[in-house]
Amino acid sequence: MRKVFSVLLKILAGFFFYAVCLLGFVNEPQTGIKLGIMVGLLVPALAALAAGLALTRFDNWRRDTGIVLLCASGFTLFLIFSMACYLMAEEVRAMMSPDTLAVFSDYLTGGGAMVGFAVLGGFFMKTNKMASQ
Repeated sequence: MRKVFSVLLKILAGFFFYAVCLLGFVNEPQTGIKLGIMVGLLVPALAALAAGLALTRFDNWRRDTGIVLLCASGFTLFLIFSMACYLMAEEVRAMMSPDTLAVFSDYLTGGGAMVGFAVLGGFFMKTNKMASQ
């Protein structure tokens, strides 16, 4: 039963990490406010991840943390790719107003968060592999 709750908490943490990545692409609030919201979303992400890791007594914590971070950044990348493919259709672009996606134009912050989580997740996976040898 602990493993089930651990997995559910890690999924919840992954969702919050994904929300941080996705919020990075939004350019609406001022930069300081947006970064504050992103850090605010990191708090429940880290809390859920820590609780999920604690339920498994921190066994393979590097692997599990790496998987959560890689999945969050991978899902964000999948969403961006899906939207790009969706917008390739002429019919879809005709139905949308030209400024519909203008709110999702902060590529530096969003891409930085996504790449940062992916690099950190890959680092945890690599160090887990090195520690187990």
